[in-house]
Amino acid sequence: MMTLRSRWMSLLRQHGLLPVLLSSAVAVVMLHLRLEWSGKRSFLFLVWNLFLAWVPYGLALLAGLLHARGKGRWWNLLPLGGAWLLAFPNAPYLLTDFIHLKPRPGVPMWFDAAMLASFAATGWLLGLLSLEVWKRLLEERWGRVVAWGGVLAASVLCGYGIYLGRFERWNSWNVLNRPGSLFEAVLGHLSEPLTYRWLVGTTAVFAGLVLLSYLVFEILVPRRRRQERASA
Repeated sequence: MMTLRSRWMSLLRQHGLLPVLLSSAVAVVMLHLRLEWSGKRSFLFLVWNLFLAWVPYGLALLAGLLHARGKGRWWNLLPLGGAWLLAFPNAPYLLTDFIHLKPRPGVPMWFDAAMLASFAATGWLLGLLSLEVWKRLLEERWGRVVAWGGVLAASVLCGYGIYLGRFERWNSWNVLNRPGSLFEAVLGHLSEPLTYRWLVGTTAVFAGLVLLSYLVFEILVPRRRRQERASA
């Protein structure tokens, strides 16, 4: 019988903890080199954005652990699922930080591009890994069709969340400290989406990218790994 520690370690191995740790370390080291190189605090916000990208991954791992322990009854996982949906856009959001790429004195732009790419790739991987956990839980409970429906819905909500964050500067925690204003904004988007310049395009593009990348991710996951999960 597996102990709690062995279950936790197995879950971390299955869901790519070491790769995302290494990727995060590379990104942070590159940022550190840039700060030392330039002597300025440019791009320091990337550390905060990377931390936010880890939040949905951590929530997904917690849900997976509760489920593995037999304490993950669906009504108990609902709050975690809701929190994950709110935090999920934070992971692929790092890709939009390329908006800050421009020539800056003292540091070549190719280095900044590589650094931003390392943060974006790490955030995207964290998002896919967290989505995989929830997709597997949905598939175990309700089957493959419902699970893929959940992936599609999460992708669309993620695209919309990226729009809210990048263009209207809303944050995940505004659900708690400014719920009324956020709800009013969402109602406005739903009632007249075409009046907001980048709403439909941003949502559609990022929803498509998340969905397509997850499809590729599913194909690349070794079949043996999926079989081991099914028999666990």
